[in-house]
Amino acid sequence: MNIEKLLDGSECEKALLRIAEGDREALKILYQRMNRQIYAVSYSVLRDFSLADDVVQETYVKIMEKAFSYRKGTNARAWVLSVARNLAIDLFRKRRFEGAEETFADPSTRFDEGAVVSSMEVKRALDTLDDEERQIITLKIYAGLRHKEIASLLGITEEASKKKYQRAAAKLRGLL
Repeated sequence: MNIEKLLDGSECEKALLRIAEGDREALKILYQRMNRQIYAVSYSVLRDFSLADDVVQETYVKIMEKAFSYRKGTNARAWVLSVARNLAIDLFRKRRFEGAEETFADPSTRFDEGAVVSSMEVKRALDTLDDEERQIITLKIYAGLRHKEIASLLGITEEASKKKYQRAAAKLRGLL
């Protein structure tokens, strides 16, 4: 499938509007278009594979509950990713408040042995970034968002998103 088709905001908007009207089948369209991005946003906040999976599932439930509040003509992708990000932040705060120790999924359950080393190196390098830098890198590289969308999600200017992305990418290049 063509990447432009996957990221087509108008398809996401149509799906959201259909979900708001009670069409549960439209959730499949949203899943096909947005699942990777939702996961990337969740993981960028939580830094935990299984918790990010939980937030992805919860995001779809929340979308079904709140689709009626989406305003037609605004950025559907940003709305969906804001839902995911807010849920991830809520879970992060809850776990921190409860004093939960950091948990990590066993990477060998997700990657072959050769990929574990490189993915763990990338994870360690990402962990050296501050929260905002890590989120910008994750949203840009893994979710494929543009700086305008990242800026909107994080509540910063597009120029700040670009500069912080460049600085974070330079740090990562130095580490990797």
